Amino acid sequence: MRRFGIILLAAAAVASAACKDGAASRNNLIPSGPESPTASVKTSAPSGPRYVLYEANPRCFASSRQLNAITMRLPQIKALGADVLWIMPFYPLGTEKAFGSPYCIKDYKGIRTECGTLDDFSVLVSNAHSKGMKVMLDWVANHTAWDHPWITEHPDWYAQDGQGNIVYPETWTDVAQLNYANNDLRAAMIDAMSFWVGKGVDGFRCDYAHGVPDSFWTEAITALRQINPDLVMLAESDYERLYDDGFDIVFSRALKAGLVDLFAERSKPSAFMIGSFSQTVSRVPEGKSKLFFITNHDDASEVSPVVQFPGEKAALSAFVLAAALDGSPLIYSSQEIGYPSKVNFINVTVMDWASNTSYTGEYEAAMSVLSLLDRSRGFTSYVSDSTVWIVYDNGLVAVNTTGREVTCAYPSGFSERDESLTFGPYGYFVVFK
Repeated sequence: MRRFGIILLAAAAVASAACKDGAASRNNLIPSGPESPTASVKTSAPSGPRYVLYEANPRCFASSRQLNAITMRLPQIKALGADVLWIMPFYPLGTEKAFGSPYCIKDYKGIRTECGTLDDFSVLVSNAHSKGMKVMLDWVANHTAWDHPWITEHPDWYAQDGQGNIVYPETWTDVAQLNYANNDLRAAMIDAMSFWVGKGVDGFRCDYAHGVPDSFWTEAITALRQINPDLVMLAESDYERLYDDGFDIVFSRALKAGLVDLFAERSKPSAFMIGSFSQTVSRVPEGKSKLFFITNHDDASEVSPVVQFPGEKAALSAFVLAAALDGSPLIYSSQEIGYPSKVNFINVTVMDWASNTSYTGEYEAAMSVLSLLDRSRGFTSYVSDSTVWIVYDNGLVAVNTTGREVTCAYPSGFSERDESLTFGPYGYFVVFK
C-alpha cells in the first residue's frame, strides 16, 4: 500500500506499546515540535445513527447491465465501510426537451434498458442485504420528464402559468414542475415510492427536497414507515427544517466548502472547527445526522476531488477528517480510485477500478480503522496552525491540512509523555490508546 506519511494503529495493544515501551521510534514519534494543539470544540454523544453511504452512479460501472455491474462490485464497496448503498436514478428517462439527465424521469416504477431488469435489481438488493448494507434509491419528487404519461393524463398534477401552460422548475427546462396542491398527485407519488419499498428498498435520497412541500414529505414518510419502520431518509438539501418532516440525514455543503478552504489554506483549523463544523452540527436534532462529503455526483461533474483539493493525498486526508467527525460520511463512485477527471453524470464514464489500487487500499484501511473509534461519548477537537485532532475515548485522528511537513505535540492528557507526531504533507494519523 502506498504510504503518505500515514500511520494506522488498528489495535489498542499496538498503540499502547508504541507509547510506553520505547517502540515509539518505529511510529515516527519524535521530540516535541513547534506546534502545540489547543482545545477547540467538544461534542457530546452522537445525536443519531451514523451511516457510511456509498453513492453508486450506474454509468460509472458499465455501459449495459449496470445494476449487475454494481452487484459484482459489492464486496469492494463493503470493504470501504459502506452500510448504505445509494443508487442514482435507474428509471426510464424522458426524451422530449431532454438532454440525458438521469433526473428526467418518465416512469417511476420502471428500470431503463441499459441499467438492467427488475430481476437484476432484486439480485442487487438481496446481495447488498446479505452484506449488511441498506439500499437507498434516488427519488425525484419535484418534477417529471415532459413525456411522462401524467402530462397528458393528469395535466392538473403539474404547476401551470396564467395561460394554463405547464411550467418548468428553476432553470431546469428538461423537466416539468409538479403541483403538490393536488391530493391525487400526492397519492400517486406515495404509491410509486411504496412500490420500491415493497421490493426491499430501505430508504430514499430525495432530490431537491426543499422544492417539495414539507407537508408532502411528512405524509409520505409517515406512510412509508408503516411499510418499513427502519427506513432511512436523506434530504438533498441544507435546510434543517426537513428533519421535522421525517428525514434522518440532511446534506452539509457548508462543511464541504469549509474543507476546501481549509486544505487550500484560505482558512485555519480553528475557523474550520468553530465555524464550518460546529455551526453545522449545532442545528442537528436528537436522532439525526448531517451528510459529510468531499464530492458527490453534482460536484464531480464540475471537478475531480483530487483537483479541487491539492492532489490525492489532500483529498484523502480531507475525507478522513470528514469521516472522523460526528456525521454520516459519503463516498461517491470514482472517489476511491482518485479519478482525476470530471465525471459528468449525464454521460457514461466507466471506471477502471484497478487503475489505482494502492489509493483504494488507503481508503479501505482508513475506513476500517476509523470504524474502531469509540464514538459513544462524542469527541474533543484540538487545533494548531496546521493540524486538526479529533480525540475520542479510545483514540484520535490527526490531520495535517497543509502541504508542508509539520511536527506537532500530542494534545494535553492524551499521551503520558511529551511526545509528538511528524506529519508529511497532508498526512494523517489514527492512533489508539
